[in-house]
Amino acid sequence: MEKKVVMKQNLTGYLNYIMLRLFCYLAGLIDAKKAHRIAAFVGDIAYFLSRKKRKVVRENMRRVSPQAGERELDNMTRKSFQNYARYWLDFLRCWHLTFEEIYRIVVPHGVEWIDRCLEQGKGVVFALPHFGSWDMLGGWVGLQYPSMWAVAEQLKPRALFDFHTELRRRMGIKIIPLGENTAEKVIQVCMDNGIVCLLSDRVVAGSGVEVEFFGERVLFPVGPALLAVKLGTPILPCLTIREGGMYHGYVGPPLEVEITGDTRRDVQINMQKLAKVFEEFIRRDPTQWHMFQPLFKEERERN
Repeated sequence: MEKKVVMKQNLTGYLNYIMLRLFCYLAGLIDAKKAHRIAAFVGDIAYFLSRKKRKVVRENMRRVSPQAGERELDNMTRKSFQNYARYWLDFLRCWHLTFEEIYRIVVPHGVEWIDRCLEQGKGVVFALPHFGSWDMLGGWVGLQYPSMWAVAEQLKPRALFDFHTELRRRMGIKIIPLGENTAEKVIQVCMDNGIVCLLSDRVVAGSGVEVEFFGERVLFPVGPALLAVKLGTPILPCLTIREGGMYHGYVGPPLEVEITGDTRRDVQINMQKLAKVFEEFIRRDPTQWHMFQPLFKEERERN
């Protein structure tokens, strides 16, 4: 039985890989505006077919916008699916974008914080929520700074992971696979005064810390705060939001890290501060928050 499950997972993985390569090829043939309309249509299909995911996203939207009525929540949920499809399109377009195109469509804000923080010689942590097309801002930074790294989950099969890695490499982003030696590699990047990008609003692997997020308890990863507390690495909260066909990338200001000597307490306090910043980010347009997993404690326990 276990062998059949593994075979099914491998088959699904290879099918996903083939589909992504096909969509990546097509993304290079269609102009951006038309491609985004197609992506929105694909998002609509996923919205109507994915009953379970639709329910999860709707509950997440309800936490962010508790004042929203039932019809508004439905519209927000549907738009979330559309925006998630647009995110995947933007990710696949990374294969085809030139440096000049990235500089033309990405509008950076606050990037002066990067140099100010690097002057401390302890590296920089980019802390991001699963929001917008973050690879666009990552590409702008990655093409400016050769020491840009991001931690990414190891997808199966290997061909799928390698494809994702190559897409980001073309944007100047080097990948640290999520695994046994991830922490050591991230620490080394910081000690070499590099930049490491951490998606920080959901625990993918390892331990987490409970914080209050939109009035409820959720688990956030401990990585950003641990690096700040133990190494003195500055945390720059980052956001990429798509507006009017442009990608506005916001960097910083640095999180005001509190250090008391009690590591567990310090990690919780500073991740709570980051959670508050993320709340402000997500409220700008909740439908660009790509959270398709049960995040809040009540929903996690129910699922």
